[in-house]
Amino acid sequence: MRKMLRGRVASALRSNLPPTCSTDEGTQKSMKRGAKWICGMLAVVGAVVLTDPPPPAALMRLSTATTQQAAADRPRGTIYWGGAGLDGDYISPQLQALEEAGLRNLYVGFDSSARAYVGPAGMFIDALRAGSTYRFEEQSRTWSIRGMNGGGRQFNLIGYSYGSLLAAQTANYYASIGHDIDHLVLIGSPIDVDFLHALQRNRHIRKVVVINLAEHGDPIYAGMSSWELVKATPILVDQMRRGEGHFYYAAIAGDSETRWKTLAGRVFTEGLR
Repeated sequence: MRKMLRGRVASALRSNLPPTCSTDEGTQKSMKRGAKWICGMLAVVGAVVLTDPPPPAALMRLSTATTQQAAADRPRGTIYWGGAGLDGDYISPQLQALEEAGLRNLYVGFDSSARAYVGPAGMFIDALRAGSTYRFEEQSRTWSIRGMNGGGRQFNLIGYSYGSLLAAQTANYYASIGHDIDHLVLIGSPIDVDFLHALQRNRHIRKVVVINLAEHGDPIYAGMSSWELVKATPILVDQMRRGEGHFYYAAIAGDSETRWKTLAGRVFTEGLR
């Protein structure tokens, strides 16, 4: 399924934000011990914590195969971003579940990760950026989606974990230029409380849907503080190993199909089409 989806590249999402944590020796020496420790702890989390994508981010069309190259100043359809690395084995079946639930004009963001540039280590760079930058409202950068001008009644953004921050920043950008977002869905998101409230108050974002995974033991929740995020690291490491908690929808387990269908059904009931 994933190979099939990767063959249907529609276009790209762009962000010009540079990496926020440098591995440069001089930079490392200039960092305070506390800041270095926090960055190290966030790196361990890997696929959990989320943040900003290096450019560009490719989008794939799940249904219909029309390829568009022109920038979509007024995109339509639904885009889904997964966790750090943006290439987990759960992404394709989750998209399939969304389509089966009734969503159409689906795209997936799969290249907004440092993994595209530095390989597997990019997942940890994504995690570093998560806690330091994209949890918070960022108005000085331009986020634009290309390839989502193939139709659809709605413009929806869905993000899980790392991807929830990509979705939030993209929604914030389009709202700032007056383009209405029908639904912004944040799943297992560590978004900062002030940023969350700003999105919820924005008149160009018609509905913000927050799906915390507390019922599965996830310590991550929308509106949490940076210190809570750091303290959650040991729990997240264990949950990543077991495929539970924060990773409930990212795990490949015996009941994964039921999990994905349940999440897709929840999203559908929120009004996404």
